[in-house]
Amino acid sequence: MRSLFKRLSKKHDDSVAGAEQPWESCLAVCTKCARKVRAMDGDKTRLRVGLKALVTLRGLKKKIRPVDITCLDVCPDNKIVVAHMAPTGITLKIVGPEARPEQVLREFGF
Repeated sequence: MRSLFKRLSKKHDDSVAGAEQPWESCLAVCTKCARKVRAMDGDKTRLRVGLKALVTLRGLKKKIRPVDITCLDVCPDNKIVVAHMAPTGITLKIVGPEARPEQVLREFGF
């Protein structure tokens, strides 16, 4: 089986390949929470789209990658869960549906 990530992969066997990530950590925005509070544009959360633009603008693309994630199983009422996943651990924050990307990055120390 050929690796999808030829340039970055380290072949372990035919079914699993390791890859070096181009970033240090992820900010995961729960799409289930965002859908409940109508904070989606199509299949993307508005918060993740804003975070991605801000991360690019601030030159943080090597440090952090904003992503949408299906469900973190925390499910607060009328809020959105955001998880910072880093080698040192996972930190969860609960933000309002109108939270600005600047506020979220500041809360996580970026």
